[in-house]
Amino acid sequence: MTHSYWDIVRRQTFTLFNAVNLVLALLIAWTGAWQNMFFVGTVLTNWLIGMIQEIRARRTLNQLALLHQDTYHLADGRTVTRDALEPGMVVVLEQGDQVPCDGTVTSGTGEVDESQQTGESEEVQRTAGDRLLSGMTIISGRLELRADATGDNTRAAKLMHEARSHKKFRSPLRDAIDTIVRFCTIAIIPCGVLLFVRSVYTTQVPVKQAINSMAAALIGMIPEGLVVLTSIALAVASVKLAKEQVLVQQLYCSETLARTDVLCLDKTGTLTQGKMTLVKILTQPGWTEQDVKQILAGLYAVLPDSNATAVAIRRGCEGVPARFFTVQDMKPFASATKFSKVVTRQGTWCVGALSNILADAQNQWAADGGSAAASPSQSTPSASSEAASPASADQALRTQEIWASRGYRVLALTLDGTPAALLLLQDPLKPDVRQTVGYFRKQGVDLKVISGDDPATVQAIANEAGITGKAVSMQHVGAQDIPVLMQTHSIFGRVTPDQKKAMVQALQVQGHVVAMTGDGVNDVLALKAADCSIAMGSGSQAARAVSSMILLNNQFDDLPGIVVQGRRVINNIQRTASLFLVKTLFSFGLTLLTLVFFRVYPFEPVQLSVISALATGIPSFVLTLEPNDSRVQGSFLKNVLSRAVPGAFNVLILVTIARLLPGTRTQFSTMATLVAGINALWVLFFVCQPMTRIRAALVAFMAAGFVIAVLFFGKLMFLVPLDLWQLAFVIAAAVAIPFVLRLLSALERRILKTGM
Repeated sequence: MTHSYWDIVRRQTFTLFNAVNLVLALLIAWTGAWQNMFFVGTVLTNWLIGMIQEIRARRTLNQLALLHQDTYHLADGRTVTRDALEPGMVVVLEQGDQVPCDGTVTSGTGEVDESQQTGESEEVQRTAGDRLLSGMTIISGRLELRADATGDNTRAAKLMHEARSHKKFRSPLRDAIDTIVRFCTIAIIPCGVLLFVRSVYTTQVPVKQAINSMAAALIGMIPEGLVVLTSIALAVASVKLAKEQVLVQQLYCSETLARTDVLCLDKTGTLTQGKMTLVKILTQPGWTEQDVKQILAGLYAVLPDSNATAVAIRRGCEGVPARFFTVQDMKPFASATKFSKVVTRQGTWCVGALSNILADAQNQWAADGGSAAASPSQSTPSASSEAASPASADQALRTQEIWASRGYRVLALTLDGTPAALLLLQDPLKPDVRQTVGYFRKQGVDLKVISGDDPATVQAIANEAGITGKAVSMQHVGAQDIPVLMQTHSIFGRVTPDQKKAMVQALQVQGHVVAMTGDGVNDVLALKAADCSIAMGSGSQAARAVSSMILLNNQFDDLPGIVVQGRRVINNIQRTASLFLVKTLFSFGLTLLTLVFFRVYPFEPVQLSVISALATGIPSFVLTLEPNDSRVQGSFLKNVLSRAVPGAFNVLILVTIARLLPGTRTQFSTMATLVAGINALWVLFFVCQPMTRIRAALVAFMAAGFVIAVLFFGKLMFLVPLDLWQLAFVIAAAVAIPFVLRLLSALERRILKTGM
């Protein structure tokens, strides 16, 4: 929904079908048969309604996006939006921020994802003096950046657009309509030319009459309102979602979510509230809680970490005097390592996942040639030699597993690889999570919880939310094992960003339509890979930039409403598309029959225009916007054709029979108009099943409209009186049509089922 008003007008106006309609209108005007230009009103109405609806949707979504546009903090304390940034301003960037301008780092240290510039997914350490370009993402740390180029003078606008449209989202609805339009585009011009040439040079029809016959055939072939109605349905769905605080960034994403059969969930911020709290500190022998809080306060006074965990630890240590450290080196938290590290004269302090810290310490020990690390007794007077023993690490790991299994996030504070304390943090579930999980399970959607957190913690939270199963630790899982694990398990912990992406891709390879929710930088790769990506409004700018929709109020329970809107779009467009295709298919069929059998095309343009307006145009607008949350099943194109083919084939049969009856050309045209109109109304009746009051009223009004058009506007429609046998045929056809339609539908189902 990022098109400008001019883009919308241009896209709605300058189309091949509009060009064909314009040429036909000019040709008909030359013939002087002004009543045959009735179709121009339908074309203009579709054009106007489609444009107004899309502009309204764009305005609504842009206003919503403006209210929630990314803001940045300046070093002088002010807050500005991206558009308000000016050269010379110093922007404060923290974890998850996307760089909004081209500039130079003036202070701070942080890891930056420069993949949008270099193509490499490695995180690069940046400090004062380094240059950053718009579109890069801050992975960890805190940087102050002086803006050198802003607005249109930077890569920001281009990269943000590329991030939001990084790929063409999967959409069977769009693909099916593109197929229909492509078929009509390829066939319509040669059919029209052949029909005109045969009429003039073979059957010696006058040129003006040949033009009107050709125009009638081509008007019937064009599904003029189908693309417009699809755009309207999607735009209306986007506006309705916007009112529920869901910002749609890709027009077809609600349809994709409605077709999703696997939903991958990040734990933090999706299942949980994202309000991490330091609940308890479990100290190791030789350490006190006061010692640990003072150390944590000192470490997080120098660490630039700004994620939810860091905020919770700082909040939990408020009021405690911080211990002073002489910092020699520092590595902020990174998704790849899952811990923060501060090297001081007292030793190396780490806060994060204990298993990762121990593995890093072991690697460092091996890199140093196996030299003994400084013992805690050399670093702090309150430590004991017992804390340095391997048994203490094993005991800490066992204790961590126990608390993690109860739903706590368990982090470790270590000194030189030796545990000093375990930090218990908790993030409660969001309200209504269990109901939302239950909804998706009833709908047959497989839920996968994919988190970088400890597997035991993830399992406890997932089980509490209603997602059963045992968690798998992905810490040492190779890429070749991921496809099998995705088939056998639903809960995963210690997942790296690259693994998240690989897991989504593995599900797609297995034939699933995959949706992914997330809010952090570590979710960006998976969000990009997913068929439908959903970010939380409070999530990182990077996550929001690449997502197809944003839950601005951060509520997981908004997803069922999005699914309902997507189902409404698919099911209703499926209904209306079949109405359009009946006319398109029988028009192609009659064109072929005219080329080999009929002397002239059976219809005048005005006759098909009236039938199209009453049996397709008006009903389609009503049916497209009607509530319909039935589960989407089967192929869109196959479902549409299965409904349209019997109706189209029946018209071919009836018109062929009418051609065999004696009578004038105008009587043949009158019979063809009557049976085609009655057939179209019966098709509308069957499409409206199961019948509701609104649908029954719609069918009744359209039938009454057709009767009025025939009785009072027959001359305008080139209708003439019929003789007794011709009238009997029309009455018999009207009675037989519903039974023939049912018979043809049953025959079609049997053919498709048996593969005959």
